Parts: sequence; structure tokens; C-alpha cells
Amino acid sequence: MTTKQKALKALLILAAVLLLCLFFARTLQTITTAKIQKISATRGKLEDKIPVKGEILFSEGEPVTLPDAQALPITITRVMAKPGYLIKQGDTLFTAHAAGFEEALDKIKQDYDKKARELAVEVAAHIRIARTSEHNDYYNEMLATSDAYYDKLYAAQAAALAAGYTLPDDPQTWGQTQAAQALGIQPLFTSPQPEETPAKKAKATPSPSPAPETPTPAPAAPPPAPSAAADSGTTPSPEAKRQEALMAALKTAMQEAYTAKTAADQAAVTLHNIYKGTGPVKRTGDGVYKYIQKIDGMKEDIAKLSQKMLELEEKNIGLQKAVASREGWLMEMNLKVGDKYDAAKPAYTLSKPGEQPVLRCDITDIKKPLAAGMKATIEGYNKELTITDITFTADSKKYAVIALDQETLSALGGLSKLMAQPQEMQIIYKAQRTTTLIPASALRSSGEGKYYVYTVQQNWGSMLGGAAHTVKKQDVTVIETSSKLAALEDDLSYVEIADREDRTLADGQAVMEYVD
Repeated sequence: MTTKQKALKALLILAAVLLLCLFFARTLQTITTAKIQKISATRGKLEDKIPVKGEILFSEGEPVTLPDAQALPITITRVMAKPGYLIKQGDTLFTAHAAGFEEALDKIKQDYDKKARELAVEVAAHIRIARTSEHNDYYNEMLATSDAYYDKLYAAQAAALAAGYTLPDDPQTWGQTQAAQALGIQPLFTSPQPEETPAKKAKATPSPSPAPETPTPAPAAPPPAPSAAADSGTTPSPEAKRQEALMAALKTAMQEAYTAKTAADQAAVTLHNIYKGTGPVKRTGDGVYKYIQKIDGMKEDIAKLSQKMLELEEKNIGLQKAVASREGWLMEMNLKVGDKYDAAKPAYTLSKPGEQPVLRCDITDIKKPLAAGMKATIEGYNKELTITDITFTADSKKYAVIALDQETLSALGGLSKLMAQPQEMQIIYKAQRTTTLIPASALRSSGEGKYYVYTVQQNWGSMLGGAAHTVKKQDVTVIETSSKLAALEDDLSYVEIADREDRTLADGQAVMEYVD
């Protein structure tokens, strides 16, 4: 090997050694130097999405109690509405059964029947019929027909109550009023007029004594008018069918009561004829004034008992189903199937008339200046909502209030769904002024409300190290922050900022950029 060849070989070996040194030096630098990402500040208005929970809120509602249940406790059989329903006037909220109704009614009915019998006995006794078997037939007939009349009279009054019809006091006028004709009740009562009982032989006329008046015959009824559903050819609704059945039952009860009254009047006329001396039995005199007083008092007692039974019937009908008296949102339903209710507490609570629900979000701990007009989103709904008010409560709580209309409630799945649990929401915050914005990860804190960033300084190093960077600590003034950005008073447009370092940095420390 020549000297020239040896020199060339040595040069090649030296070059290889230098390359190896450069490689290992660069590798060592890469391993030991902190890595950063260089970012630049921007200008703009800070935006943030602040997570909150929204709850449905009404003002204090109006509790509804069923006072009739105090005298007639009920058991709930079906609940047809739940909190969050928009209730219309006339809607049925729940149905119930008054287990003690029959017993309470029967107790009054026994007194009613007893008074009716006492009245009949009193009237019959003062007609002074001798107690022969023949006379007892007249006597017993009057008692039986009087009992039957008062029983049928009450049945007709109860049927009228169930059908929602006001029955006149005088059976002679039944079916003749405009209200009756409007409901399709016609004068159906065609029982014969009571006739005078023919005398077996003439009797001397005794001193006068009061007697029941002979009723005038009721006019015959035209056939009932066809229903509106029949005229139009449409199928009547279940409610229309129910009302038609109630009206049919009322007509039957009225006819039976009228027929019973006619029979009672006929029996009374027969005894009256005997009293006048035109009947088969001689009568005896009586004191007229005291007799009338006593009879009137007994009739008044019967009327009061009848009214008590009707009131009990009315309570029972009203308690069988709870019907809303007005429109409103159902805020609370305090009853469930099987519950017993005696009016000791409200059965349910309605919102105040005309009130719409709102979503209320607790923002007490949020430091940003939230205001009415800002937008908010709710999970599962792609439209933005608007904050309509910021309110404060007596316990120093701060709330953002969002009004809800019917369209929004429907789109959100209904008020009932919203009331079931708090809703996950976000308030969209936008700052009023333009500031310097940097990623929140590039902002560092030194405590006590002091903040700084690391700016990147570029230095040219040796042949082995190549271009090198160092970081420099720079204090900044923070206006506000979000989950992703920080708004600063400082102008950092002329510098690059270190972000997302892989280890703790120190002022003046050498760093290098991440390599893709």
C-alpha cells in the first residue's frame, strides 16, 4: 500500500468517526433537551361553554283539595295524569270509589222512610177511619202508596242529579220547562186523574178538614226528538251514549214518580171522600190548625232528609272522578292508585292561571358576567335557547332563567320529561371585548393571582448542536379564562410561546420543538 493510499484510508476513517460523533451528539441532545410546541397568540373575543344543570320551575302553585272527601272518604282507583301534564278544563285527573257511600245513604234513607211513613200515618189517622178490615184496606193502601211515592220521588231526584238536570219541585211541571225540552225531556206523564170514590150511601157533611188537592192530568208527550248524532249519521261518542242513557233513566224515574204520586193522590182522595161523608165510612172531626202545623213540620223534615240524600249523592258523583275546573300545568299529583283520601291534604297542585314553566340554572359559583340575552343549549336539542333573566334569591343564590313556550316544550319531549330530573345544559358565553387569546395550557400560575408564559428565544449553536432554543419567563395579566383559552391584557403578537412541554421548564432553559 502506497503512502497516498494510506493517507486516503486515514481520512475516510476520520470522517466516519466524526459522523458517528455527530450522530451520537444529536441523539444525546434529543434525549436530554425539553420538548415544546411553539404557538402564537391570536386576537378575538373569548368564548366558553359553561356546563350547568337546568331544573323546571314554577312560582308557587295553587293546591286543590276535594272538601267533599272529608265527609265521604274515597279510595283512588285510577290516576290519569302526572306532573308535567298541561291540564284542560274538564279533564279527568283520577277516579275514585267512596266505600262508605251506600252505608251513609242507607242511614239517611231509613230516617227518610220512617218520616214518610209517620206522615202517612198521621194523615190517615186524622181522617178517623174506623178500624174495620174494609177500612184498613183504604188505610193501608194510602200508607203503601205514600211510601212508594216518596221512594220514587227520591229516585227521580237522584237520576236528575246524575244527568245534570234540575228537577222542578212540582211534579205537575216536569217536562214542561224550556230547560227540560232543551234536554229532550218531554211531558211524558199520562197517568189518569184520580177520581172521586163513589159513595155507598149518602152521609151528613161534617165540619171541614184539610184534604190533598186533586192533581190535574199532565199533558201527553210527543215522541222524543232524534239525537244530533242520528241526524248527522255519525257514531255518537261514549260520553254522548252515557248522557243518553242517563237521560233515559231520568225519564223512566220521572214517569214512575209521577205514576206513584197519582196513586198516592188517588188513595188520599178516596179517604178524603170518606171524610166528607161521600165514602162508605163515617168520619170524626179534628182540630184543623194543629193538624196542618204538624203535617207541614213533618213534610219539612222529609224535605230536609231528601236534600241530605241528594247532597250525599252529589258528593259521591263528584268524587267518582276528579275533574279539573280550569286549565293549568299539573305541578304535583299527591295520590296514587290504592291511596285513601279524606281531604286532609291537597289532592294535586296546578300552576297559576296563564303561567308558563321556566328552566332555572344555578350560576352562583360562575365568575363570568352572565347576562340576559346569552344563549344556552340543552342536551338532545339542536336549537339554542335564550336566557331571559338573571335572578337572585334570599339565600344569595344566583340563577339564569330560560323561558319555555309550548313549541319548545314539545320539542324537548314534554314538561313531564323535563321535570323527571335536572337537564344537562351549557351556557354559551361570549366576551364583550377583543383581547389576546392563548391556549389555556400555555398559561402558568405563580400563585396569588399571578400568571406568566414562556416565550421562545432562538439561539444558533455549534456545528454539533445546530439551531437551539431557550425559554424566557414573561409575566402576563389575565382577564378571564375558559376551558380552552385564556384572555390576556398583554400584546403577545410579536413572540412565540412555549406550550405542551414534556417536562417542567425553567427560565432560560434550552428547549427544542417536537419533531413529527
